[in-house]
Amino acid sequence: MKIIISTLLCTFLFQFINAQTEGTIVYKETVKLDIQFEGMDESMKAMLPKSQSVTKVLTFKGKESLYQNKKGEELENINMASDDGSFQIKIMRDDTEDILYKNLKEKTKIHQKGMMGKSFVVKDELPKHKWKITNEKIKFLDYECQKAVIEEEGKFVVAWFTSQIPVQVGPGSYHGLPGAILLISINEGETEVAALGVDFNALNPDDMKAPSDGKEVTEEEFEKIRIEKEKEMEETYGGKRMKIKH
Repeated sequence: MKIIISTLLCTFLFQFINAQTEGTIVYKETVKLDIQFEGMDESMKAMLPKSQSVTKVLTFKGKESLYQNKKGEELENINMASDDGSFQIKIMRDDTEDILYKNLKEKTKIHQKGMMGKSFVVKDELPKHKWKITNEKIKFLDYECQKAVIEEEGKFVVAWFTSQIPVQVGPGSYHGLPGAILLISINEGETEVAALGVDFNALNPDDMKAPSDGKEVTEEEFEKIRIEKEKEMEETYGGKRMKIKH
């Protein structure tokens, strides 16, 4: 009888832990906007938004994850110009889908992203983040979360992860902690990502399909294309035109 009970208990625990390794986490991603340049008066500055937010969804299953905009979610376009037409401020979204697929087992990522209406697929190795885990803890969304920090590429990142969700996933490019990341703050709030809810549910194979819509390029090739396109925009519209895209 004891053997039967132990076997049933182990089976239940395995099913419970396995159920927590696949599902979705919905995040709100907020970026602060601080636009200042010579010639912009206070009235126009007051009209500009202080931040932009978008709802993102992280779909995860074991060592794989997909991070993308929530279906139907759109950033507002902002197009402002001075009365005399001497300068223009344009904050716009790209209509192409932004999807980040990560595979921790294979240590690879595939990022489908757009530029001026064209879609690209960038394949690269996953970065290995050197997190420093602290003893600080908080309660968030009924999960016990622990603080981890990292400084890389000029960014100071604070993350709060929970080992109650035993997968090494997180929003955007962040991952590799012993539990799912529910909160991220970059450079003291310049960018903030906060989970709105967690849903454990069985996924279909198509739910974890890597993105493939676009021209396949390397990260270096994509960066070169981006710089060339920005130069083209400057030449077309002049140096007094500002464009910020997230």
